[in-house]
Amino acid sequence: MTCATDSATVRFWRDDALDAVEVRYSHFDGYRFPAHVHDTWSVGLVDEGHSVFRLSGRSQSVRGGQIAIIPPGMVHDCNPREGAWTYRMFYVQDSLMRSLARDLSGGCHDAAGSGGDVAAFDSLVIDDDEVFAALSGFQRLMEQGADAADTVDAPDALDKRSAMTEAFSLLLSRHGSVRDELPPAGSERAAVRRIREYLADNLAEKVTLEQLAAVSGLSACHLLRVFRHETGLTPHQWQTQLRVNHAKHLLANGDPIADVAFAAGFTDQSHFTRTFRTVTGATPRLYRMAG
Repeated sequence: MTCATDSATVRFWRDDALDAVEVRYSHFDGYRFPAHVHDTWSVGLVDEGHSVFRLSGRSQSVRGGQIAIIPPGMVHDCNPREGAWTYRMFYVQDSLMRSLARDLSGGCHDAAGSGGDVAAFDSLVIDDDEVFAALSGFQRLMEQGADAADTVDAPDALDKRSAMTEAFSLLLSRHGSVRDELPPAGSERAAVRRIREYLADNLAEKVTLEQLAAVSGLSACHLLRVFRHETGLTPHQWQTQLRVNHAKHLLANGDPIADVAFAAGFTDQSHFTRTFRTVTGATPRLYRMAG
């Protein structure tokens, strides 16, 4: 499904046989994303244009032909210096990245991600024509599968899964690693973790600052400073991101938009549509029909 205006074109691809990856094509001219967060790895192929993304207080430049890597749970924004830009984005479940990283490193943990290790990358911007081509080939198979669905020309699940595995394995083998989890965080980071967990468990509820103060064990003023320092967002902004991410899963399952708006905690469908488009650049209807 494609959404196109004079200044933007957005298209998504999802496949039941590849439920760990979602693919997106975007062309924007003048649209600027606010700071936001994904619950997946974001691996972007920049086809045209020159953009800057800010991640954890750092600014990073990325241009056509380069690959951008954004870890899950990291607040960021990514917008062009000027003019238009075109890119393809792969939203990859952390469980897949961990599994591939362990396979490559000869790790012995199970593939479900229960080990204490994480996939990691030494650089957030990568120059590698072969990896770029491998990921592009996988994206084209996803596109071909959607355009030729239920015809003899459609690539089969084995072909697509093989291309996916080979492309992300090549990315990890050249530029990634599998590393131990960080040691337990200090008291303030632990408080932020409790707030994040509480917001995730109550994403459809109207959570109050007093509730978060009780959960975190911090004063309201102090928790706001600590939370913004650790995440780059306020608790309300973080909850909005959680709601949008949850809504994406429900829309991908084909749930009605009005039901999704209610289940994700939005006041009404129009509020949901405005917020979803601000965060993703696409309408809920476009996203729902992509599958």
